[in-house]
Amino acid sequence: MPIIHFYFDFVSPYAYVAFHALPRTLAGLPYQVVHRPLVLGALLKAHGTPVPVSLPPKRDWLFRHASWLAREQGLDFALPAVHPFNSIPWLRMALAASPQGEPGRHVCETLFNAIWQGGRDVDDAALRDAVWQELVRELPAVRDPAEAAVKEELFAIGEAALQHGVFGVPSCVLLPEEEGGDPELFWGVEGLPMLREALLARTAAVEASEA
Repeated sequence: MPIIHFYFDFVSPYAYVAFHALPRTLAGLPYQVVHRPLVLGALLKAHGTPVPVSLPPKRDWLFRHASWLAREQGLDFALPAVHPFNSIPWLRMALAASPQGEPGRHVCETLFNAIWQGGRDVDDAALRDAVWQELVRELPAVRDPAEAAVKEELFAIGEAALQHGVFGVPSCVLLPEEEGGDPELFWGVEGLPMLREALLARTAAVEASEA
């Protein structure tokens, strides 16, 4: 089954939209998604790229565009009370919610929705604690988001993203079918239809080889 690494940072409104759009775009196709939270600021710094929201007109456009995309998807969307915000505690929560450091869809959805629905101050520690307690009640096992292993995993994911050629979020990386092959990168919400096309091509190739 094709494996897709979905790289994201909760601070990105496009990541929120793409997270919800991904299963709809790939409906009917076989695939497995591995959710990979990373620190966007560190990724941009590694590439020498400025933060997109640092330019006010671009910032205004990004939020207008993301809001429109969310509406097209039928998603609730409200800009957090403070943006940009410190997403690192939220990213660590996502990793800590899984003993293997690979958060499932439910965990990511809970955190994305807490941030991008309701227009709340997501830098508020009380809000984070409330969301975390909600997850703890629903999951069989969790770790402490502040423990060293979680911090190390977050750093390692950023390094892996660089190895995969990731330069922004959201990014989907379709892993190669065979060892030594090249991964395929698909960036942004607009890259999702291209990802579907790539999966369709793989499915057709498998069916042809089995015919």
